[in-house]
Amino acid sequence: MRTKTWTAIFSALAALLFAMLACNRPQPDAAPDLDLMVAQTQTAIAVAQLIAPTTAVPATQAPPTTQPTMAISPSATTVSTTQTATQDPNCTDLAKFVNETIPDNTEFAPTAQFMKTWTFQNVGTCTWTPEYKLVFKEGEQMGGTSPAPIGQSVAPNATVQVHLPQTAPAETGEHQGFWMLQNLDSQNFALGSDGSKAFWVKIKVIPGAPTTSGSGLGPPTRTLTFDEKKGTPFYLGEDSDTSFTIENGELIITAFEPAGDLWRVAELGQFNNIVAEANFRTGAECTGKDSYGMILRAPSQPDNVVDSAYVFGFNCDGQFRVYRMDNGSYTGISNWSLHPSLRPGANQKNVMTASADGDRLQLFANGTLVYEFTDSTYSRGLIGLMIGSNSTQNFQVAVEQLAYWELP
Repeated sequence: MRTKTWTAIFSALAALLFAMLACNRPQPDAAPDLDLMVAQTQTAIAVAQLIAPTTAVPATQAPPTTQPTMAISPSATTVSTTQTATQDPNCTDLAKFVNETIPDNTEFAPTAQFMKTWTFQNVGTCTWTPEYKLVFKEGEQMGGTSPAPIGQSVAPNATVQVHLPQTAPAETGEHQGFWMLQNLDSQNFALGSDGSKAFWVKIKVIPGAPTTSGSGLGPPTRTLTFDEKKGTPFYLGEDSDTSFTIENGELIITAFEPAGDLWRVAELGQFNNIVAEANFRTGAECTGKDSYGMILRAPSQPDNVVDSAYVFGFNCDGQFRVYRMDNGSYTGISNWSLHPSLRPGANQKNVMTASADGDRLQLFANGTLVYEFTDSTYSRGLIGLMIGSNSTQNFQVAVEQLAYWELP
């Protein structure tokens, strides 16, 4: 793996920018202040997370009324991946609530799919093993699987994110379901001083509430197909790490060697509220944490270096991840998580839909909501495409189509 300083990266980008300004190229529909912007960013932190898949990404998910943290806080959010060899028979199981997605009374349309995620700290003395489970207690289950293993070890004082796919009931009104954790002895525990207090999902079902993906929004504002004769809003060509080319009606993105996440933005202007949807096809080699995806709300910078954005990724193991870049500083939102809606491996097609509406952001995989969170750090910016090789030389993905919907 090559390592680079920010100075070298920025210098290379500046040199590339001046070289491109001197070249003739097709002119896409673009905002005047985005003339030939190349937005490609990598950070040492992102590289470390991709190359070392056993290290979890810290999650710093903020409630809607607060500004998310701008730096990683391992002491508060790091997920332990070390399982103890033996368990003290007298240890205690106890959880502490840290954060959640889908605040109480969030509105959904009937039968809408959503993902509830809780962040818990292990404040007991037992290590939670991957066989510990999320279990339904009472109320409305809303299609949630029970029991559902948490899938990872969590040492005392460490934190973990627990995901629960849900489907809103068809009946309008308020709906609430209560859940707990369960240990290896089938004993339930959760919050409070004695672990008896359940946590919950509480939503409102209202006709006309936000739908679950771009497909429910009618015709897109614009659909981009890729034809060299018609031009493209993405800069075509090679740099030292990636290439963007058009072949047989597809945009082919190549990462030459493992180097973390890299991206280029589209010359389409800046958007406030938007749903973007990309049809991806993985190449002949696609393994492990090799990844691809989109960025939203990347603020335009005077030096044309875009190092802030929300980043949504899929990888070749069939996992998704969400994080935020803040002037080159990495902030984890959701660690790599498996989801049955994703098709892993080489030569597979996956549709990614990412939505940013106010401070509510959502990620869909092949039409299924896999993650949702609230964050008010960025309210406007560019959209783009991302690729990241973890282990594959010349890792490639093809983009068959990119569509977007501008929201009110």
